[in-house]
Amino acid sequence: MFAGAGDLYEVQSSQLVLETTQNPDIRRFAQMMVEHHTKTTQDAAAAAMRAGMTPPTPMLDAPKTAMLNALRLYNGVQRDRLYLTQQMMAHKEALGLMKTYAETGETPELKVAAQATVAIVQSHLAMVERLAL
Repeated sequence: MFAGAGDLYEVQSSQLVLETTQNPDIRRFAQMMVEHHTKTTQDAAAAAMRAGMTPPTPMLDAPKTAMLNALRLYNGVQRDRLYLTQQMMAHKEALGLMKTYAETGETPELKVAAQATVAIVQSHLAMVERLAL
């Protein structure tokens, strides 16, 4: 489940940057990512269960694992910059995934969850783009 991998990456990368960032704006954004992406994972799992499906345990895919490993190589401002760059990429990917599923998905309950998530991801993308300036 690609959405689960994306949410898991968002949570873990944000927790990692929270360990070292001194930037209050990045700190607020990262904390919000932990909260929002934990909730979207829970919402997707609840939608799957309403559809009679057993939601898979979210797992990082190879690209997301590599992104986390890259973040671990840096600290301070360098980690902050890489985090913002990765967040832009991850949110663009998530936005495409959610929009596509909202339009063409086969499970009505998951389509509704994807539609609800689109606005959240768009908001996050706009925030991270402002932070990266």
